[in-house]
Amino acid sequence: MDVNDYRDEPALLISRSALLHNLRLIRNQLAPDTKICAMIKADAYGHGAGVIADTLCHCTDDHREPPLIDAVALASLDEALSLQKLPDSVAAYVFRPVENVYLGRTRDKLEAAVARGMILTICSPAAADDVARIAMSIGRRADVQIMVDTGMRRTGVEPTHVDELARHIESRPSLRLVAVCTHFASAEKPGELLTAHQLETFKESIDNIVRHAAAQGRSIVRHACNSAGVFFHRTAHLDMVRPGIALYGIDPTPRVHLDRPLRPVLKWVAPLVAVMPTLRGQSVGYNQTYTATRDTNIGIVPIGYGDGYPRAMSNKGTMIVRDRPVPVVGRVSMDLCAVDLHGLNDVKVGDPATIIDNDPLSPASVYRIAERCETIPYEILTGIGHRVRRVAVDDVVKIDATDRDEKSERQNRVA
Repeated sequence: MDVNDYRDEPALLISRSALLHNLRLIRNQLAPDTKICAMIKADAYGHGAGVIADTLCHCTDDHREPPLIDAVALASLDEALSLQKLPDSVAAYVFRPVENVYLGRTRDKLEAAVARGMILTICSPAAADDVARIAMSIGRRADVQIMVDTGMRRTGVEPTHVDELARHIESRPSLRLVAVCTHFASAEKPGELLTAHQLETFKESIDNIVRHAAAQGRSIVRHACNSAGVFFHRTAHLDMVRPGIALYGIDPTPRVHLDRPLRPVLKWVAPLVAVMPTLRGQSVGYNQTYTATRDTNIGIVPIGYGDGYPRAMSNKGTMIVRDRPVPVVGRVSMDLCAVDLHGLNDVKVGDPATIIDNDPLSPASVYRIAERCETIPYEILTGIGHRVRRVAVDDVVKIDATDRDEKSERQNRVA
């Protein structure tokens, strides 16, 4: 990715090839028949759900025909309904459970989700009844999944009530139970006993459901693993895994690991909008928190905490200009921040600054930013605002539905 190609405004450069590379690494951890559900909630962890879904559904990695995934997962109805139409073979899961108390405000959205064949999450008989009525009213059968709480204590049905809820769902002709799932609390810790306990609890709680479905000649998709589970808990892969942060090239530990050569997908760049000659003793930014100790040039970068660059980076951050690290000086403000360009000659307005580098070892990597903010890369990435445009880069082969249809037709004629 050449930052010089994006001089006009701040942009997130989204590497399609890095995304496909990470997907291959994940798939190499799995049995051939294990499905992949790509987590693209929170605008694909800040990367742009549209760009990510388009890449995973319509681009090839030279090993497989698209789509390269079996499903996508969103947090909410709003996220799911804002997504462009997916290929018929790619399921869309909505993970925020349907709750009776919110039904009046979400009925229209639920109708739209059922009409589009999205898989809704159910945790109570009352919610199942509401979805059943909605599906019946529009003449559709709603696909649903049960979330089982095995120890996370956030959402989900108690393990002892799973059979009861499954029977309730199956008693409603307008509902179809297609999946059961849980979520691990500490999967990033290899050998964690809690994860083993959660997995065993989950398997025991769904055993009757799975056997009953098999006796009827149908299958229920079982899924539990996030990115950490993919790498550290192979016995928990079950029928499908749900990679999130690893898809975007960030290690789930979250530290750089050479044995998992993930490639960060995102690079955040912005042009310098001013270069301010600054004398020793002059202050920069709000509250005069930085005073120049020597004559220098101060570069002004048009991003701030309003765009998701943390205010905690004031006088602590590092950006890259002309392939050299430069310190962030003064307060990070809502729309602008400043960097000290001392020692860089002939830097001018329009020259690019790298705010988040796609080199995991860079002083401007998301790992380093998260460390300085005493948080995790997830928070930094998902906090990048919508004022920053997302731009797909890299040359990868994209195959749309028309191309696939034409290829199939040619093959049929040859046959």
